[in-house]
Amino acid sequence: MEEYVTRREFLEFKKQIEQKTEEIPAINVNVASQDVVTRLDVLEQGQKRLEQGQRELKQELKTVSDTWLETLQEHYNDHTAHFEKIESTMATKDDLAKMKEDIIDAIRKYSQPGKN
Repeated sequence: MEEYVTRREFLEFKKQIEQKTEEIPAINVNVASQDVVTRLDVLEQGQKRLEQGQRELKQELKTVSDTWLETLQEHYNDHTAHFEKIESTMATKDDLAKMKEDIIDAIRKYSQPGKN
């Protein structure tokens, strides 16, 4: 059969426990072994190499991108100049219609006997 503890008995028990326990002082131990320090140094060096590599890749990408854009602009300018030249020498529909009329007139003129 279970026995129930009264509040008074609990408080007395609690008081006894509190008297028996002492506070343990906290000790801050900041000791790093040489192995840990060495590993941290290696990680830090690796991080620095990665950062340097990223900077170099970024610069290389910018250089390639700038070169590509310059080449693209040059080709665009060349093509634009060629199109302008083609457009300036290209006959319009009116020009073609006039040439057709002139050819037909010339054929009629030289195809009639005695008018050569």
